[in-house]
Amino acid sequence: MNKALIAVVIIGGAITLRGVHSSMEATSSVSDPPALYRSSVVGTDFDFITESDPDSFQRLEYKGFDEFEMPDKRGTEQALVQNAYIFNAYFTDGTMIGVALSKNFGSREAAEREVKRYIPRIGKLPPLYRQKIKHIVVHKGGADTTAFAEDKGNFFVIYSDNATKRIGTHDLEETFFHEGTHASIQEDYLEGAAWEKAKSLDGAYITDYAKTEDQEDFAESALFAYTIIYHPDRFPSVERDRIVKQIPNRIAFFKNLYTGREGPLK
Repeated sequence: MNKALIAVVIIGGAITLRGVHSSMEATSSVSDPPALYRSSVVGTDFDFITESDPDSFQRLEYKGFDEFEMPDKRGTEQALVQNAYIFNAYFTDGTMIGVALSKNFGSREAAEREVKRYIPRIGKLPPLYRQKIKHIVVHKGGADTTAFAEDKGNFFVIYSDNATKRIGTHDLEETFFHEGTHASIQEDYLEGAAWEKAKSLDGAYITDYAKTEDQEDFAESALFAYTIIYHPDRFPSVERDRIVKQIPNRIAFFKNLYTGREGPLK
């Protein structure tokens, strides 16, 4: 399995991970038009993707206990390369995604129980995402440590106790979608002319969190667009109309990506 490479840059005495997305709280700029919501995943009560939605998971294969790059934003003293329980998850559309779980899970059996919480949720991602994502890293613990993604390495990192909390609030599927957007299609489209044009034509943001960085605008808009395209009934009609009015060109942009059909939302 390919191991991701992380570029560490020292800026003003702080260590930054180049190409890494990390979840954070939103801050809104007073100069921008008002966003509709604080954030997508934890800032709304919408159930964008449900636990009962079908998934394409097919089978799980244990690859062994071996060295793997395990980036961890908690600032631990652990080396980047560690022993991990490594699995490959296969899906009915022919895609495969690796999952590396921390040695701290203690046994293959415990790691396998853990990975089975996540693979159906990976199977709910758009096929385009699974074609791009190489692997997922799972750390044990971290109840208050949010997931983050690396777009150039095409992977994202989650924390088991934080995942448990998000399962309890029905937010884990949306977390996987958000981080999966960063880890899959972001690098190919974030700096492209089509995305820039869509943003310019909309002239507004869907959430305050989307205002913090362009990559957050990309991932936040993607989740709203995906749900508008495939599950519009999951928004109350008034909210659905507000969303379509707020970011119609971003929705059309993602509709083209997800369905291959250009043009405005019908």
